[in-house]
Amino acid sequence: MSSDALAPTKDPAGPGAPSGPPGEVAPGGGPAGAACAPPSGPPTPASRTGWDAVAWGAVFLALSAALQFAVSGDPYDADTAYHAAVGRLVAEHGLLKAFPWTPFSWLADHYADKELLFHIFFAPLSWLPWTVAAKVVGTLSGATLLLALYLVLRAQGVRWAGAWTLVPLVASDVFLFRFALVRPHLLSIALSLAALWAAARGRLLVLGLVALVFPWAYVAWQLPLVLVAVAELARVVSGERLRWKPAAVALLCTAAGIALHPNALNLVRFNWVVVADVLVRNAWGGGEVVELGLEFLPFSAEQWLRWMLGATAMALAAVPLAWRRRREDPVAVAFALGALLFGALTLRTARFAEYFVPFSAAALALAAQGLGARWRLAVPAVTLAASLAYSGAPLLETLEGLRSRPSRLDPGTAEAMRARIPPGSQVFTCEWGLTGTLMLALPDRRFLVALDPTLFQLKDPELYRLWVRLVFRPPDGAAEIIRERFGARYVACFWDERFRKLMDQLAFAPGVRTVLFTEDWSVYDLGEPDAGEPAAPEPAGSLEGAGAPAGAGDGRDGPGGGTPAGRMPAPAAPGDPGAGAR
Repeated sequence: MSSDALAPTKDPAGPGAPSGPPGEVAPGGGPAGAACAPPSGPPTPASRTGWDAVAWGAVFLALSAALQFAVSGDPYDADTAYHAAVGRLVAEHGLLKAFPWTPFSWLADHYADKELLFHIFFAPLSWLPWTVAAKVVGTLSGATLLLALYLVLRAQGVRWAGAWTLVPLVASDVFLFRFALVRPHLLSIALSLAALWAAARGRLLVLGLVALVFPWAYVAWQLPLVLVAVAELARVVSGERLRWKPAAVALLCTAAGIALHPNALNLVRFNWVVVADVLVRNAWGGGEVVELGLEFLPFSAEQWLRWMLGATAMALAAVPLAWRRRREDPVAVAFALGALLFGALTLRTARFAEYFVPFSAAALALAAQGLGARWRLAVPAVTLAASLAYSGAPLLETLEGLRSRPSRLDPGTAEAMRARIPPGSQVFTCEWGLTGTLMLALPDRRFLVALDPTLFQLKDPELYRLWVRLVFRPPDGAAEIIRERFGARYVACFWDERFRKLMDQLAFAPGVRTVLFTEDWSVYDLGEPDAGEPAAPEPAGSLEGAGAPAGAGDGRDGPGGGTPAGRMPAPAAPGDPGAGAR
């Protein structure tokens, strides 16, 4: 998105005056197209040249790079490894039409890359170590988010737009943590900010481009349509008429983006799976798949007070300020409503905090423009100071947690696994969250399921239930069941006390060899295959401690336990009734 596309425009009715077809009269007597007119009065040098946007873009890039390269250790979130692995597969095979690497997943036969654009970013970096490639992608994605927020505020003539853009980073350590994760939600937030602004201002070209890109960037490609509805609701409460063009543009361009996607039909089906099965039935409805990662749980009251109070205060302050100027600036009303929408979703599911915080900051920044000139600097200064006072200690805890994250699979252990598990092997795992990590360490091997255990449950509910039983309540003869029902000769399990019964049974089962045993991983060879599968090479040297990582444990609970780094996503097992207490 160029800075010109979001350049400040003003007209006598104010920065948020409605736009519409030429000649249409807007409420208040002015032409509805006045919002697209040249700025009234002489432009400032910055608005004339755009160098302020370039300068702030450099600042955002530097901040994002510092967070990724100077602060963060290994990528904190296991999903990052999956995205890096898919990026390498795209580089090697081109755009994927199937996913045979997880044959027990619904995606094996109905593949849809719901974050294709993100994986395309990874593809040309496949020659780099995956952790370095992830940091590069994270740097660019984070800077894109901040730049999108800045350009929206700049387009609305917000004074000190750069300072306002920094507010989300200090207002909540939950947002800082989510911002540091190398995941495609960063692109989705940037596109959502642009979509709501474009819908509220009637900038149909920007709205169309965002809607066209969304199906390639993120699974929730219906977000532009939702945000258009928010913008039109803001127009109604501001005393203006509904418009049909923004909704038509968003709908047509979203449909075009889906049609152009190489997995178009499956993309629509996958979206339904994510919304209906993953979010509504399993995450919100307590369905059969009970462990989806901690990010799907709601915050407790104590956690909300500790982490989300700043964002809540900004959203609630923005609502009356925007309402006072609703006839002059429906854009501020739209962002206030958007903040309330994402706040309501965050009450139900913690991961929506990544939208709630920046939308709340944008809403307050826009609404505060109605205050007197003397408040233009005071409000962002006070907001930044109050945010630092509120979140300072948790922010430092989260930064330390990001820095000290130990590797889940160090190079020595990965090399030992490659030596003992031949290419082409089917590997049984005790959880789904680390499949991406294993895909990077063991290319050309097959695993059970990645991304979400719901995808296993959808493909074969009976076999999914057997997997859960084997992992948590293994019956006698588990090794033979794994070989016969899952076609796997090898079992690779990350250490977790919940998996002890299975690992103890396999360690002493007749015909089963422990081919790798480290502080974090146990790998078992279940015996000679019936036909066709290569045998494991005999490991050299002692098994005890082979390839052991330097640090103990995987750090899943995060330093301090109570920080967002310990509260948010962690490697997850297929299903565990006690998972929510972790």
